[in-house]
Amino acid sequence: VNRGEAIPEGVLFGPYTGEFIPAAEYEEIKKAKMESGNAWEIRDQYNNKTVGYIDPGMNPDPQLHWMAKINCPTKTQEQNLVGFQLAGQIYYRVIMDIPYGKELLVWYGKTYAEEIGIEVETVDKYTGDEDHTEEAVKCEYCGTGMGGEEK
Repeated sequence: VNRGEAIPEGVLFGPYTGEFIPAAEYEEIKKAKMESGNAWEIRDQYNNKTVGYIDPGMNPDPQLHWMAKINCPTKTQEQNLVGFQLAGQIYYRVIMDIPYGKELLVWYGKTYAEEIGIEVETVDKYTGDEDHTEEAVKCEYCGTGMGGEEK
């Protein structure tokens, strides 16, 4: 949660701190179900394969590894940070102004989101009432609405 002044769009945080663990070693950690849940995947320079992970550990010190404490949003519109890799390191970029009191949220990626219980297929599905008779697209030729349903 932002406890200071508003953080403006464009601010960069990072790099993400932790131990670099080679991919093969991390796969063994995963098989043993000992992963921390805080690791970021590091890709090769061509983004073809995972070469390792940056992992601050199971219970990271919040003063030293504060970026590991940033949560994943359950809806895309809640996201205010984007994670990216640059020169083998992970950074977060602020994608919209974050006012005082607002939680910082970064999308972890589809695979990890699914692992923590976010339903990726329906994450942005509109749940309100839809009225296609009033909000229809008008035909440029005849001017009638194309709501997709007959009345």
